Amino acid sequence: MIRFEHVSKQFGSKKVLDDLSFEIEKGETFVIIGRSGMGKSVTIKHMVRLLSPDKGRIWIGDDLVSEARGKELSRIRLRFGLLFQGSALLQWLTAGDNVGLPLRQGSNMPQEDVDRLAEEKLKLVDLSDVFHKHPSDLSGGMQKRVGLARAIITDPEIILYDEPTSGLDPMTSRTIDALIESLRVKLGVTSVVVTHDLHSALSIGTRIALLEKGKMVEISTPQEFIRSKHPAVRDFLDANFITKKPDWETHPS
Repeated sequence: MIRFEHVSKQFGSKKVLDDLSFEIEKGETFVIIGRSGMGKSVTIKHMVRLLSPDKGRIWIGDDLVSEARGKELSRIRLRFGLLFQGSALLQWLTAGDNVGLPLRQGSNMPQEDVDRLAEEKLKLVDLSDVFHKHPSDLSGGMQKRVGLARAIITDPEIILYDEPTSGLDPMTSRTIDALIESLRVKLGVTSVVVTHDLHSALSIGTRIALLEKGKMVEISTPQEFIRSKHPAVRDFLDANFITKKPDWETHPS
């Protein structure tokens, strides 16, 4: 479904992606984790050609997105929905108008049809009563769900999630996790998730990839990931107290 072939990307003297090769299968939830500055967001930006590789090729199905231009690139981008880290809602528009924005900008669909579809997508993310509310009236978790409804209004094949649980409390984060899994099942989409939240990754991922110094040092199922012997994986697991207990638990006062 998505294939990176020997992709490299450098900003100034810093190599962010280093001969990166991997493949994402249709219908899976592929989670990319890693420390800050390791190139996670850079990787998904290459998928929709917001960035272009210095070397290598990127395929979306049979489409070579890394070389696409103009109308061809626009067509490929329609295969994607994107949930931004900060939801990226327009504060002067209602939730319903935010959700319908891609259809108003990218089609000649009548407004009543746009509104109907926006209501349908809001119901899919368990927000059936916020159509006329503005983002300032909604909690952070609700704003994320409005952003998710907007991401799926064009019925994309692939949804890219950039830090979907960032800034949310643990209970709300788990609600977002459940929605990601629910939409994968209901809509049959391929999901690519970038996150620092290892608990989320282990919960929703069909496979987890650890990006370290421009390379994916581990790609495996959640069960295989927590048993990995790779030093970078062990360090990441320990830092998140997955395989190591915190001091307050091992040395109670």
